[in-house]
Amino acid sequence: MAPSAIYEPVAQKQLLKVENAPTTYRNDSVKKPVADDYMYAFKYNFPLPTHGDDSEVLDFTEDDQKNRREIADQFIKELEQVVQSRDSKAFADLFLYNGVWRDKVAFTWDYRSFNTPKKIEEAASDLFPRVPTRNYNIIDPAPSIQRPYSDIAWLQIVYTFETDLVGASGVMNLVKTRDGFKIWTLHTAIESLNGHPEVPDRDGHMIGDKSWHNQRIEDDNLEGVEPEVIVVGGGHCGLHAAARLKALGVSALIVERNPRIGDNWRNRYEYLSLHLPHWADHFPYLPYPEHWPTYTPAGKMGDWLEWYASAMELTAWTDSSVVSASQKQTGDWELTVQRGSKEGNYTRTFHPKQVIVATSLAGVPFTPDIPGMDKFKGTVRHSTKHDSAREWVGKKVLVVGTSSSGFDTAYDFARRNIDVTLLQRSPTYLMSLEQSVPRILAPLYEPKDHKRPDLDTADRMNYSMPVGPAEELNRRTARDIWNADVELIAKMEQSGFKVWRGQRDTGSHTLGYTKNGGFYFDAGACKAIIDGKIKIEQGYPIRFTEDSIVLDGGREQEYDLVVMATGFSNTIDSVRNILGDEIADRCNPIWGMDEEGELNSAWRTSGVPGLWLMVGTLQAGRYHSKKLALRIKAILEGIAPEPYMK
Repeated sequence: MAPSAIYEPVAQKQLLKVENAPTTYRNDSVKKPVADDYMYAFKYNFPLPTHGDDSEVLDFTEDDQKNRREIADQFIKELEQVVQSRDSKAFADLFLYNGVWRDKVAFTWDYRSFNTPKKIEEAASDLFPRVPTRNYNIIDPAPSIQRPYSDIAWLQIVYTFETDLVGASGVMNLVKTRDGFKIWTLHTAIESLNGHPEVPDRDGHMIGDKSWHNQRIEDDNLEGVEPEVIVVGGGHCGLHAAARLKALGVSALIVERNPRIGDNWRNRYEYLSLHLPHWADHFPYLPYPEHWPTYTPAGKMGDWLEWYASAMELTAWTDSSVVSASQKQTGDWELTVQRGSKEGNYTRTFHPKQVIVATSLAGVPFTPDIPGMDKFKGTVRHSTKHDSAREWVGKKVLVVGTSSSGFDTAYDFARRNIDVTLLQRSPTYLMSLEQSVPRILAPLYEPKDHKRPDLDTADRMNYSMPVGPAEELNRRTARDIWNADVELIAKMEQSGFKVWRGQRDTGSHTLGYTKNGGFYFDAGACKAIIDGKIKIEQGYPIRFTEDSIVLDGGREQEYDLVVMATGFSNTIDSVRNILGDEIADRCNPIWGMDEEGELNSAWRTSGVPGLWLMVGTLQAGRYHSKKLALRIKAILEGIAPEPYMK
């Protein structure tokens, strides 16, 4: 989480030296397009534990730096004694006044965050008697003092421990106070299931009467076999989950609607590449090979997904769909799957123990219903249907929406010198790759000397910081990126584009939990806007005529093509389309932050027994698929406790 370098904020007086500096910097009253509390119920915001003359928090000294291992050893020993003695009051007293304990399955069998010592003591008093622990050991990376800014520092300690059911890890961040060292944040997480290790590698020699190829065909057909888990969706999240389950000896069937695994990437517009370096995007058990492109082309990603499914020998039915689904009061599932969509297709009914929906980061493509659209003689399509700008040379194009898809689509047209206008309906958070990548991705994931970091270690660090402290740190990071991008932002404003600082002033951080959009990592489109190759129009469409689109205020323009980069509906709509209204209506909200600081149901209990929602980025899929697979394995083995709900 913490970068090793120090990025100090740019002084305000330095900003004002920039000609036509962004008005949004000088005016905090700019109307925000997304309210701070939109899908965000978290209520435990505290200032960062900065040190200073009047602070109870002290800076670390040179002696602390030299003795950091001894400090860590002593504190881990004290922590182990307190937890094993089940002394919840003494455990809570180890924390700073605004300390947080975050647990992923190790103690709670859920994702939970306990904010402030009072909440920590209440949870510990319930959990410690039922979850004995032992064998606390510090592991790599070695204890280190993290100092992302000059006014805040903490001693980071990474360790492992065991319970009766699981092997687990802990990431603990200590601050130094006038009363000694205190825990600012503690993150505990499941890493393995005792007695149920990942299955050993097969020998591979042919000893039966079937070739490897014929055996794979038989395995894929599932003749006489009931998979324990059905995974709906063969994108990266579905593949990650299925691979993790297979490694634990759990049989799973992937149901993918496209003709081939990877078509969800192949069928995007031809010039698409991922917006961030691939460093954090490796797949479980099979990282990308050396010399992989820094920014992965979409078509290459599609081929990689297909190759991964084959290499991992995952059972995937493509060109297939769930045509009916029901769940009995006992929790038993019945899913009917149609394999194939043309002649020769057939259906089969399965009775899986668990179901994972992994169909989309969001819901289904959303196109606003605008009067007159059906009479428009031109073409209207959603950005998900845009494949190439080639056929539109010499035409006029309007792209509606200024999140990532809108920028990318408009840039595709601009590169072919097509007359394209980008219609902005609300401000967008912008950041350059040059300023954002070194701050939000490189510290943990960038290869050093052509050697990639250990991904389990990097993920353990990256996902350990609770939401409250992470929000405060990301607010600083977003400010620093903005300050460093001040000239880019000023030029974008001069071009007629509206910008803002992101929900809760955290840049893309909070928006990633709520809207899954509203921001753009500049992959080239900003320069095209500044150079006038992409025109900017503000407002929103009112109606279509046969030849034109009319915007608010009566502005009317003729276009040959209108691309609706208008995002997606709620993720629950994907569940509804697959499993039906009755099941979807029982689901909890998926995205959005609860009051503790955990996503409502992504990767955790969905509200429907035996149904899990696997969503998120490539990086999130790799990390959370491990936790989910271990939890499902424990349920199937009959050893999983009920989630802690208090």
